Amino acid sequence: MGIRIEKRLVVYESVTYEAINPQYLGITKEELEDYLKKHPMPKDPAYSEKDLMGDLLYSSGMYTLPEDIKEETIEYIEELLNTLVY
Repeated sequence: MGIRIEKRLVVYESVTYEAINPQYLGITKEELEDYLKKHPMPKDPAYSEKDLMGDLLYSSGMYTLPEDIKEETIEYIEELLNTLVY
């Protein structure tokens, strides 16, 4: 453990510019699995479906994505969050 600095993409709410904290989104495992079944996630070596599930269901704090994530994956996550949260 230690202090680190790295480049990351921050997931934020576009009106308030507040960082998204997955712990407060209210997304259930069943909702997420159902969405993933109906809308398969694009393959991305930088961010997998397992990463997505872990982040959205079991993490807290500011939701960030790796710098080298594909644009297609970013758009997919935006659509997923806008569908499941709003």
